[in-house]
Order: sequence, then C-alpha cells, then structure tokens
Amino acid sequence: MKGSIHIICTSYHKQQIEKMLEVAKKTAKEEGRQIGKVYWLPGVLEIPYGIRKISHINTAYEYEKTQHDGFVVLGIIEKGKTKHGKVIGQAVIKDLIKFQTGKGGRPVGIGIIGPDATPEQIEERLEMHAKNAVLAVSHLMKRISEWE
Repeated sequence: MKGSIHIICTSYHKQQIEKMLEVAKKTAKEEGRQIGKVYWLPGVLEIPYGIRKISHINTAYEYEKTQHDGFVVLGIIEKGKTKHGKVIGQAVIKDLIKFQTGKGGRPVGIGIIGPDATPEQIEERLEMHAKNAVLAVSHLMKRISEWE
C-alpha cells in the first residue's frame, strides 16, 4: 500500500493522548500502513492550522513521496462549565471536512473525543476513537476500485 499516515496529537490531556497514539500506531501496522510523522500541537483548536501547515510542507517539498498520505488527528474536548467546547468542536470538525474536500485535500481520520466528554467517557473511548480514526483514513487512502 502506498502512503503513510501522519498523526497530529494534542498536548492537552497528554497522558490519554499518548495511549491513543499507541493504539493508532498498532492499528496502522495491522492495516499495513506506515506512520509518517507524529506532530504535537497545544490543543484541538490548533489542529486546522497545523494540518494545513504540515500538508503544505509535505506538498511543497515531497509531493511525489507524500501525494497519497493521510492524517489522523487525536484530541479531547472535555465537558466544561460553558458551551466553549461545543463551539470549538463544531468549528474544528467543519474545518477538517473542508480540508478533506477542498483542492488538494487529503483524507483525515478524526479521533477527537467530545465535546462535552466527562473523565469517565474519555477513558472508555480512548481506544475506540483512535482505532476508528486510523481505520477510516486507511480506507479513504485506498484506490477507489477497492471501495467497490
């Protein structure tokens, strides 16, 4: 299979994100995918800018090598006292969809827990969200004929 998966992790909730990262790496290996690079950003809100900057660097300097690359994003938006997390979640997801479907878009597996996740929900969803994000992007990276 051609193409590797770059993983963008958020530093907030780093202990939980590191668990998700290990699951993502294991799942990628099971899917026959290589992990490109792992990038760390402060939080979920920084993902849209970060993914574009990373994608631009790869496209500008290594297009032939990375033209079929995909991304997995891992983050957590916990429950807060205000609706701030919900607003962030909606904005980030909307922007990631725009990134995927825009000119030169690349597939993205979204492993963001939340918004409004409680500590209990976070722990029980770590593995599932990381694994499903890798499975989704791996599928999208296949040739269209393999979707039939």
